[in-house]
Amino acid sequence: MHILCIGAHPDDNELNVGGLATRLRRRGDSVKFVSVTNGDKGHFADEYKIAPEALAARRLIEAQEAAAVIGASYETLGVHDGEVYVDLPSTEAMVRCLRRFGEPGKGPDLVLFNRPLDYHRDHRYTAQLVLDATYMLTVPLMCPDTRHLDRMPVFAYWYDDFKDIQPFVAEIQVPIDDCLDEKTHMVCHHESQFFEWLPYNAGVLHEVPADEAGRRARVRRIVERRGAYRAERSAAARIKGGTCQHAEAFRVCEYGRQPEGDELRHLFGLD
Repeated sequence: MHILCIGAHPDDNELNVGGLATRLRRRGDSVKFVSVTNGDKGHFADEYKIAPEALAARRLIEAQEAAAVIGASYETLGVHDGEVYVDLPSTEAMVRCLRRFGEPGKGPDLVLFNRPLDYHRDHRYTAQLVLDATYMLTVPLMCPDTRHLDRMPVFAYWYDDFKDIQPFVAEIQVPIDDCLDEKTHMVCHHESQFFEWLPYNAGVLHEVPADEAGRRARVRRIVERRGAYRAERSAAARIKGGTCQHAEAFRVCEYGRQPEGDELRHLFGLD
């Protein structure tokens, strides 16, 4: 199968679907991580003194190395951080991106992304771009330079805790107990984020260990906490792969193809 994971920023996919991506790569599926932005503003101007173009180049390498941990591929649409808009050029870029991955006319089997309810505007508009592209994927005269799809992919949201409009209800729980090493390794490759920018933004930069082992242990704790929480929150999911301590959770989006039963389990590596 062909699995396309779409995030707003270069590290979004690993943290949210790294476990499932690992399971599917082990099975032999083709997995691609896509970031709409190039991540050129996700840092701070202190002793690092990183110019936006240099940061984008650094994050490209980080994302490529992270994807390579499981033999996945990586692409960025190159939008500047904080500048994701739902407009015609961006929508067409998303249509082409979705159509290009997979066999001609078939495209991806499964597309994973966040709901359009996220706290970050780049996340919200990335989700909206995916949703706006869905039906247009099968329209031949939309972006005719890129072969249209003959069938709709399955689209699914990854887990979130946002409740303002509609709380997330997990439909699928994917055990990732045996994927924690790979997920941790992928996340650790995003050094500019998990050891610099995100701790700085949260006011805890002083807590980041200086040594590699300490940093890996810190990320491992983050990955385990998230996995345990999602296992608890998705315990009542209709589709599950058995008892687990750590999980990732998903819900099929109604805009794409609607699989049932064995096909749904197969898409998420649960057969």
